[in-house]
Amino acid sequence: MVEEGYAKHEVFKIATWDRWMVFVSGPDMNDEISKLPDDVVSLDESIKEFIYSDYTLGPNEHNVTIPAIHGLLTRNLSDIFPAIVDEIELVLEEMFPSDSDWVEISNLPNLMLNVIARIANRIFVGTAACHNPEYLKIVTTYATNVVKAKLIMDLCPKMFRPLIGYMLPWRTRAMKLMEPFLSDVIADHQLLLDEPGSDLQDGPNKGDFLMWLAKGVQELGSSSELMLSNVLVANFAGLHTSTMVSTSTLFQIASTPECVPDLRKDILSAIEGQGWTRNAVNMMGRLDSFIKETQRFQELGIVGMRRKTLKTVILSNGTVIPADVNIYAPSTATHHDSALYDDPGAFKPNRFFDKGIETGEPSQHQFVSMSPEYIAFGHGKHACPGRFFAVLVIKTLIANLLLKYDLKMGGDGSNPKTLLIGTSAILSRKAKVLFKRRQSIDA
Repeated sequence: MVEEGYAKHEVFKIATWDRWMVFVSGPDMNDEISKLPDDVVSLDESIKEFIYSDYTLGPNEHNVTIPAIHGLLTRNLSDIFPAIVDEIELVLEEMFPSDSDWVEISNLPNLMLNVIARIANRIFVGTAACHNPEYLKIVTTYATNVVKAKLIMDLCPKMFRPLIGYMLPWRTRAMKLMEPFLSDVIADHQLLLDEPGSDLQDGPNKGDFLMWLAKGVQELGSSSELMLSNVLVANFAGLHTSTMVSTSTLFQIASTPECVPDLRKDILSAIEGQGWTRNAVNMMGRLDSFIKETQRFQELGIVGMRRKTLKTVILSNGTVIPADVNIYAPSTATHHDSALYDDPGAFKPNRFFDKGIETGEPSQHQFVSMSPEYIAFGHGKHACPGRFFAVLVIKTLIANLLLKYDLKMGGDGSNPKTLLIGTSAILSRKAKVLFKRRQSIDA
């Protein structure tokens, strides 16, 4: 239905059981929506309504996670990269098969959720908690329960949602369970803020995510409860998308084994002479293109951008959209538009790599790059702020997996279908992927 509307109209609406969804079509409209002022349309209000964040993530005014992501994860990626590499090496040794024969793994999304949780929490809270299975179970269960809570709230009549929202137990329960694991380290970080040398721009703590959270929370009126709440927000934001992207990429690799030799050559060429550095990962152009094309081809939901109107909006084509309406840019339809992509129904692993060479601007076609034609991370000033960290983790993880493992799909070898519920996607938990440890890392 969305694809049909996209093909016929610049702006169209679709009725759901409790609301209208207004969609805009094409790059020009995507660009226009992304440039509307924040006092006219709001990403925060749209997300708040979509995920019921007051009940699932906590009040937005208490959220200091996004500034911390801007402050740490984007500006200090080179400083935290050695910890990412170290944790990936540990994860591969402890959570993946060591057998030189084929080993079948079912429910790959669940495995990857736990893998991403360990890597992300190495950065979020440090080694002690990230290596504790009980702590990891708390944060992964919470991330899953946020999605569950959204589905429950979607099914409730609007008038009952505030009551049901306050009755949802998962956020409060997760904070209570987390406290014993983090209380001491949170207290230590809050004390460190008052000591000389706690400069978060250039000091020794600039790569410490908890210090950034502690500083943000201190400005709100420091409390350990706010710290715990923001650690949960960081986990939901950091785990969900990264798990989806890494899992779908492994499904694609396993179902297109003919692509693997070129990917391994790309990886080995990048790390030759410099080892595992952030710069080396940035040089893995074919791997980057493969991951980006996987997300274009498979899709992890049908919406790439969303805004809620705070005032009446008059678009350039004359369409009038009243206040209190959610506007969406459909990613699936955009990414399968034949006017934007040659043969969009085909998976072309080097699509974006070749485009970068063709235009002479490879950086403009990397996975983290934004454009109104590719909106997997949104577009414009409100594009996903954590995409640089997420893509760095995903690329480094997939690159290490490719060098150390052969993999193939079970069954008929085809890529498993993604289930769509509303605008959200759920990856197959029944598909089986086989892994085999390689004897050497040569291409």
